Amino acid sequence: MAEYWPNAPFEFSDEADQAHLANLLTSARIQCEAFAPAVADGEDVPENYLLAQAMQARALYRATIAGTGDELIGADGMTVTVYPLDRAVKSLLRPRNPVPVFG
Repeated sequence: MAEYWPNAPFEFSDEADQAHLANLLTSARIQCEAFAPAVADGEDVPENYLLAQAMQARALYRATIAGTGDELIGADGMTVTVYPLDRAVKSLLRPRNPVPVFG
């Protein structure tokens, strides 16, 4: 997962951080699975689903530090509203105009 979140605000090697990351990833997976088209049994999970899961885990993390206003305050003092399962994540799971691939 480190390749999808290289600048994570915690260490991937620390045991407590790994547990926190596992909780974020599990929650994100559940949310993504509820929204995404099902993957057939025996098929590999598409790469875009894994990226969507990582993006949703980051959004969940930001939401936990944003407070009750659902805004993240950056170092520059600017705020960003945090949405659950945002458009970028949804578009990875259900592209609006998927192009069929013929092999």
